[in-house]
Amino acid sequence: MSSSLVLSKDAQVTHTTSNGTTTPDGTTVGVTVGATTPDIAQTSRNARNAQDAQDAQNSTIDIAAQPAGVTDGPTTPAATTPAPATRRTGTVKAAPVPPRLTTTVPAEYVHRAALAEVFLTGCEKTGPETYILTGQWPRAHTFFNTLDGRHDHLQACETFRQTGIYLAHAEHGIPLGHHFVMQDMTMTTHPEHLTIGSTPTNLTLHTTLSRPGRSPQFTITLKITDPQGQTLSTGYGHFTCISPAAYHRMRTASNPDNTTDPTTHTLKALVHTPTHQDPSIYGRVHSRDLVLAPTHQPRTYRLNPHPAHPVLFDHDGDHLPGMVLIEAARQATYPHPPTTQLTHTQTTFHHYVELTTPTTVTATPPTHTRDTTTHTVTTHQNGRLTHTTTLTHTHSQR
Repeated sequence: MSSSLVLSKDAQVTHTTSNGTTTPDGTTVGVTVGATTPDIAQTSRNARNAQDAQDAQNSTIDIAAQPAGVTDGPTTPAATTPAPATRRTGTVKAAPVPPRLTTTVPAEYVHRAALAEVFLTGCEKTGPETYILTGQWPRAHTFFNTLDGRHDHLQACETFRQTGIYLAHAEHGIPLGHHFVMQDMTMTTHPEHLTIGSTPTNLTLHTTLSRPGRSPQFTITLKITDPQGQTLSTGYGHFTCISPAAYHRMRTASNPDNTTDPTTHTLKALVHTPTHQDPSIYGRVHSRDLVLAPTHQPRTYRLNPHPAHPVLFDHDGDHLPGMVLIEAARQATYPHPPTTQLTHTQTTFHHYVELTTPTTVTATPPTHTRDTTTHTVTTHQNGRLTHTTTLTHTHSQR
């Protein structure tokens, strides 16, 4: 995707005289009725004399002092102080203040195709590296949902992803068309504050986004609160922005197949095999949301998402998105103890997951504490580790 900056046309200058006539250069002229009219001829002579003096002064400039190969642009006219405006008597009624309207940020700035998948609504810069954004989570989402009527942990992960991309574009000037390489993401949610109410959940996102100088590497921290000030989620992570040319070089060099250019692949290359499984065994309601297929090995699956999924594959791409991998990790650890909620994920993306290479998903046996259950899930392609997610489920408060 490319972007362009549209510049406005040259502003037209309007002059005013006493009778509202049009001057020879096509500008409209007029003055306030009742004001003292100056001697126009004398004014014209004074202007010509001043211009002649300025031209004589300009002719003494040493041309050799100008930079080589630089074409001088038009001289900007000197600013003039406008005459005091005529004051009108009487009471002027103040215009009513329009209500503040809510809309989403541009979908292109969060790399979404569907406006319904944009969760951010505004942004205010509060310091050199700090921002307060606003957002909203819908009451009913087609994918980011839970069986017990709460906002989804992965919805917080997606909001985190959108925040980093938006700030890089809107506040740091990263061009549209650049690629974002997410290196790691750690998210914590608080289920006791995620219950869906009778209205959409309005969000305040307290964010820090830093980069060393003009480096393409970014560090982001985030805290999401609701209108009551309760913390819904916190997170931090790292990502890198790279140009299309650099992305192509990196992707070609890291292709495990070494046979085709991976950047030429589209989602049409992703093969999905219907498994006719009951989605409830993975904690889902709809079959289209399943991303795993069983194997003969315990706690081992084959990655099997549907390329037509409207959320996981909101737009085309040449590799599997990170959100697919985090969802695969969640499904691979189900069923967890029924009295627990997913409260923490720590994810590292080691390599791109290619569309044309089979992917194995493996979950470790769980470890337990008094209040938590923890799993680690990995994905491999051709024996190479591509992604790791550690998930912590916390027992509901008794």
